[in-house]
Amino acid sequence: GMDLAEDRDLFWIAKEGLKAPLPEPWKPCKNGKEEVYYFNFETGESTWEHPCDQYYKQMYQEEKVKKVVGRKPKHNLAKQFLKLPESKQAEKLKLETEVK
Repeated sequence: GMDLAEDRDLFWIAKEGLKAPLPEPWKPCKNGKEEVYYFNFETGESTWEHPCDQYYKQMYQEEKVKKVVGRKPKHNLAKQFLKLPESKQAEKLKLETEVK
């Protein structure tokens, strides 16, 4: 997830994601415990996450990479990170956000 102190400049992505409308044909539904899930009435697919969440997570990862690459590295790990191809940088950031 986002780091509350370090990623304040990227909060706009989270705000946009929270306001994102459900794409057709997804609809919000509730189970017997009143928990909300999303159901696609055309495909029969269901998910606990908003169908657009992955899009906004990817956007965050891409913006985070841009932000990290834009800084001058102070540590050897940062220097090693910047030498990686962008796809590997995004992969590493994805792993880091999943661990948090």
